[in-house]
Amino acid sequence: MRRTPLTREQLLPIAAGKARTLSPKSHLALAALRQGHGNEDLVSELLKTLYLTFFANEAERRNGLFETFLAAERALKACIHYAVAADEWRLDASQCEVIEAVLRAYDAQLASLPLHKIEAANLQLGRMLEKKGSFPDLAATQESALGRSGGEAQTT
Repeated sequence: MRRTPLTREQLLPIAAGKARTLSPKSHLALAALRQGHGNEDLVSELLKTLYLTFFANEAERRNGLFETFLAAERALKACIHYAVAADEWRLDASQCEVIEAVLRAYDAQLASLPLHKIEAANLQLGRMLEKKGSFPDLAATQESALGRSGGEAQTT
């Protein structure tokens, strides 16, 4: 099976104008949650950004950002649990710091990664959402990867 060659547009970073429309959504979501004016959709936007950033660049999983991704995932899931219990959508300062680190990585990816990598990350997230009906779980992903690398058999 032959793959279709990538176009010039797919080999270049995303257009600057498009990046300027994508990035503010996440930054505004974080600002609202920081001020206690969040909601489920804003947390979902940040989760989506987190997972797209995670999927977009394999190297970032190995260069120390994986722990940042895990911490951001924990912070957002804690926000959801708190909102269910207290009916308040808010992130505290320490939670915001780790999410800001993810947003910096996301912005850097939008500015530098080829469009095809961003599209592939979107497709991967879409497939996972379709298959599982919910966002992935990075902690579980890490545990299963550690189990496989520790010599356990991988099942399909």
